[in-house]
Amino acid sequence: MNEKGFIKYIVIIIVILVIAFLSQQLFSRSNENTFISDTANQIGTYLAKGSNWAVSNIYPKISGEVQKRGDMIKNEVDQEKNKISESIGEKISNYFSGVTDSILHPGTPQNCVPAQSGPTQTSSGSDQ
Repeated sequence: MNEKGFIKYIVIIIVILVIAFLSQQLFSRSNENTFISDTANQIGTYLAKGSNWAVSNIYPKISGEVQKRGDMIKNEVDQEKNKISESIGEKISNYFSGVTDSILHPGTPQNCVPAQSGPTQTSSGSDQ
């Protein structure tokens, strides 16, 4: 009878634990759904506030800085394009000046010098 009483008490304890566990599961599922819903709503509120703050405080500073940097880069690119255009113009002018000199003054020593890799120097009165 000792063993039967012991088994009986163990079965009763197991049944009580199962009932307690299942009741907590049902209770926690309903609370879990509301907790998750409330948490999601709260996170959404914080994200909206953070987004509004970023748009009102950070975005104007960044966009203004980007605009300034973009204008600076555009100016530098334009300056480089102008320098390249001037350089090409000088090289073309020097070339035609050399061709003209060789036609007008054939056989002069400056026209007989082999071509250089840099701009051609002429002795005519052209402005350089």
